[in-house]
Amino acid sequence: MPTNDGLPKVSLRLGDRGGAEHGRIGGFPGELNAPRTSRVLVVGDLMLDRYYDGSVERVSPEAPVPVLHVRRSFEHPGGAANVAANIAAMESDIAVVGLTGIDDSASRLRSLLVGAGVECDSIVTTTTIPTTTKTRLLTSHHQIARFDLEEQANDPSARHALIQSFESILARVDTVVLSDYAKGVCHPEVCDAVISGAHRIGRPVIVDPKSVDFSKYRGATVITPNRSEAAASTGISINEPADAVLAARKIHQAHQIESVVVTLGEQGMVLFTNDEATLIPTQAKHVFDVTGAGDTVVAALAVCLARGINLSHACHLANIAAGLQVAKIGTCPITWNEITLVTSTQAIPPGKVLPLDAMAVVSSDAKRSGKIVGFTNGCFDILHHGHAALLEAAAKECDILIVGLNSDASVRRLKGHPRPYVAAKHRAAVLAALSSVSYVVEFDEDTPLTTIKAIEPDVLIKGADYSGKDIVGAHVVTARGGRVVTPLFVPDVSTTNLIERILSTPTGPSLERAA
Repeated sequence: MPTNDGLPKVSLRLGDRGGAEHGRIGGFPGELNAPRTSRVLVVGDLMLDRYYDGSVERVSPEAPVPVLHVRRSFEHPGGAANVAANIAAMESDIAVVGLTGIDDSASRLRSLLVGAGVECDSIVTTTTIPTTTKTRLLTSHHQIARFDLEEQANDPSARHALIQSFESILARVDTVVLSDYAKGVCHPEVCDAVISGAHRIGRPVIVDPKSVDFSKYRGATVITPNRSEAAASTGISINEPADAVLAARKIHQAHQIESVVVTLGEQGMVLFTNDEATLIPTQAKHVFDVTGAGDTVVAALAVCLARGINLSHACHLANIAAGLQVAKIGTCPITWNEITLVTSTQAIPPGKVLPLDAMAVVSSDAKRSGKIVGFTNGCFDILHHGHAALLEAAAKECDILIVGLNSDASVRRLKGHPRPYVAAKHRAAVLAALSSVSYVVEFDEDTPLTTIKAIEPDVLIKGADYSGKDIVGAHVVTARGGRVVTPLFVPDVSTTNLIERILSTPTGPSLERAA
C-alpha cells in the first residue's frame, strides 16, 4: 500500500450502521420526510436497454449458436437515463440533459422517461450518432449475448447545444449530476461548463465517473468512483478501505474535488472530505444482483443533497438504497418509500423476505415503473424439484415473482400435526436463495387472499393441477385485467410423498453399534 506520497496518514473512522443516530427518521434532519420540493438535473450519456427474454432448447443448424425462443421483450432507461429514473422514483422532480439520435430508440427512451416522471425537454437530438442502445438476450435470468448500437459523440455543435440546454435550466434546479458513461456527452468542455456554471449559483455537482482522467471533473462537489475507477485514476491498488482512503485523498488534492465517495461493494463505502475519512459499512443483507447499484448510490446522494441533508447522512441513506438494490433482480428503481421504511424500522428488511406492508409498497412501485408483478404461494415445507420447476416457470411469466408463504400456524391448520417440519423463517430463507424468486412474504391466514388484495399482482401463477375456479384470488386478479397462469405440474412428487418414503425406509444399524 503506497505511503510515500509525502502526506500524513489519514485515520479511518467507522461510521455507524444506522442505529440511534442514523437508523430512524428522527435521527436525520427533517428533510427526510419533507414534501417533494427538491429538483435535480442529470447531465450525461443517455441509453436504451432492450431485453429479449425466452428459452433455449436447441442449437442453430446454421451455426453452433443457441436459438433463443423469445417469450417477451421489454425496455428500460439505461446509463444517465437510469440515474434519472432512479431520482424520479425517489420523489424528486428531475430533468435530464443528454444526446440522442433521431430514431426509434430515441422515441422509446423518451417515452419511458416521461412515463417515469422525468422532464425531457432539454434533451438534444442529432443526426450524427444513433441513440446508444444495448440489447441483451436472456434465458432463465442469465445473459447469453449482448449487442450494442453506439458511436462516440464528438460533434462540436452538439456539445454547444448541450451547454446551452444546461444553462437554460440550471437556475431551476437544486443539485446537478454528471453521469459519465464515456459515450462523449461528458466532454471536458461540457464538464467545465456544468461545474463552473453550477458553482456560480451555489449548486452542488455530483460526478459519477467513467473516464480514467479525473482532471475534467476538477472543482466538482462530490465524485463517486467505484473501486476499479478510483484505482485506475490514481494508480493505487485498492484491496481494503485504508487503500481507498489514500486514493480518495489523492483524487481530492489532485483535482480540487471537495468530497470523494469510493464505493467498495461488500466492504461498503469510504467518504473522504476535509482530510477526514469515514468507512460506512455495507447495509446489504443479501446480494443477488449488483446491476444498477452505482446508479442508485448517485441518485440517492443527489436527492438527499437537494433536500438539504448533509453529505455524511446522505451517504448513509445512499448505502441503504444500494443495499436494497443489490437484493433485487435487475435495475428496478429504489423508491423513497423503501428508504424511509428501512430508516423508520431501524433495520434493513432482510433482503428478499419482507412484511406485507413493505411488500405492497415494493409491488406498487414496481408496477409504476412498468414491471410485471407475479404471485404464487404455497407451504413449501420441504422444497423439492417440483417446487423448483414451478418457480422457474412462474418467474418466466413476470419481471418480479413474489412468493406467498404459509406461516407455521397456517400450515398446522391446513396439514395437521406434526406439520410444518420446517419453520417458516427457514422455509423463507431457502426460497429467497433461489434466483427465480424475487421476494417472499409470509401470511397467517388459511389462504393468501388478503395478501393478493394488498399486492395486486398482474399475474397469478399456480401448478397445472389447479383449475381456474379453484385458484384463490383468481377473481381479484382477472377483475383488474390480470392473468391467471398454470404453467406446469410435476407428477408423483410432493412433500407428503417424500415424508412417507422417508418414514417407510428401513433404518440401518446405528453408527454407535457399527463402531
